[in-house]
Amino acid sequence: MSAARLGRAALLLGGLALLGGLPWWAGAYATLAVTAALALGLFALSYDLVLGVSGLVSVSHATLFGVGAYGMAIGMTRLEAGFWPSVLLGIGAAAALAWVIGFFAVRTSGPGFIIMTVIFAHAVESIANVWTSLTGGENGIILDVSRISLVAGLDVRFTAGSVPAYYVVLASLVLAVVLCRRLVDSRLGLILRGISGNELRALALGHRVGAYKVLVNVIAGALAGLAGMLYGLSQGFVSVDLLRVLLSVEVIVWTILGGPGTLIGPVLAAVLMSLGVDYLRSLTHQYLFAVGAVTPLVVLVVPAGLGDLIDRLPGRAARRARP
Repeated sequence: MSAARLGRAALLLGGLALLGGLPWWAGAYATLAVTAALALGLFALSYDLVLGVSGLVSVSHATLFGVGAYGMAIGMTRLEAGFWPSVLLGIGAAAALAWVIGFFAVRTSGPGFIIMTVIFAHAVESIANVWTSLTGGENGIILDVSRISLVAGLDVRFTAGSVPAYYVVLASLVLAVVLCRRLVDSRLGLILRGISGNELRALALGHRVGAYKVLVNVIAGALAGLAGMLYGLSQGFVSVDLLRVLLSVEVIVWTILGGPGTLIGPVLAAVLMSLGVDYLRSLTHQYLFAVGAVTPLVVLVVPAGLGDLIDRLPGRAARRARP
């Protein structure tokens, strides 16, 4: 194994060790904040499949995030369907909506695709605001997550800042990163990158470009729905804020700062930015000015994104270590 690969493996293991031990030295509030940040990291990972791998700019990804959370919350509260059926409802609702959005949106391109996703985002947000008997409107839905049975005999407390909730979210994120990496390295991933690089060439080779775009949108939608459910569970609350277009804009920023197509980069950017914003908010009401100042600096210093920086650091260190 090369020195660069050993360096990247060391960075990865170090990061996992730090995250694995965090609840034992951090307080309940810090654990809650990191749990939410990891769920947003999973959300950013799902969007990287759309933007970074497939080259599609969607402004309705938060819609899938929120629909997944609402699907689970409605199943648990309104339908009293139990935990796992509610999880399946949330993921299924997000994936189904992703298919609908993809079916109509892929028939456009460029600005048309973006406008189509914006229309869907505003439509779903409006429905959630108006249909108060189902969604709770601006008041949202409070989740009773004091104790959830994952399997027979294994109950998990998803209360704010709870250690089990943290580890469930962390494990889900790690598993999702591994599966997405395998997907990107598979034949499907190669086709998607080919479509992103040259769509006309992909069509000439006989690939069903529209079907592949819809497929990746459904996969990303299911992951976004899972992220929304984990976020809602960790907070014990689901609201219309999870459907806001502004959240879709934020995930675009995270993906660009992290490095489109790197997978781990957008995750890292989402976690660091959400924690950074949370910390700055506790210091000053003018935290957005600080965020607005730091973001362009990151783009200038690391134009290819944090993921590319992580890939290059071990290689540089190895070259400097050579005699």
